[in-house]
Amino acid sequence: DLMSAPLRRIDEILALPYSVDGFKAQEVPPSDDDSSLYNGEEELNSALMERQKEMEFYDLKHKSKGKEKKGQTTGSNADAFDPSDVVKSMREFVDMVSSYEGAEAPDDRFFRLIYCNKYQ
Repeated sequence: DLMSAPLRRIDEILALPYSVDGFKAQEVPPSDDDSSLYNGEEELNSALMERQKEMEFYDLKHKSKGKEKKGQTTGSNADAFDPSDVVKSMREFVDMVSSYEGAEAPDDRFFRLIYCNKYQ
């Protein structure tokens, strides 16, 4: 019974009162425009690079004024952060886990590979 179910479904479909001629008269709607999916990478990269330059300028400005004190623990996390790592990790995310079906949530191995290696 399980093996004959697909054959019965095919017979049902073939018995439907539709014909090819009925579909020829119909117009197919135009496909959606997907260009917005492919045009945003340069904008995103330029915005990230611009933000990175702003952050570097901010760091240089504050270091030159002497506002950072040696041995202060609150600034240690800020020194460890590199904005270029954000760009790199986003590229790696897109390359590793996105496809025509969409992006999938990465597993723990992916996060350890990208984020944890920097801080070890």
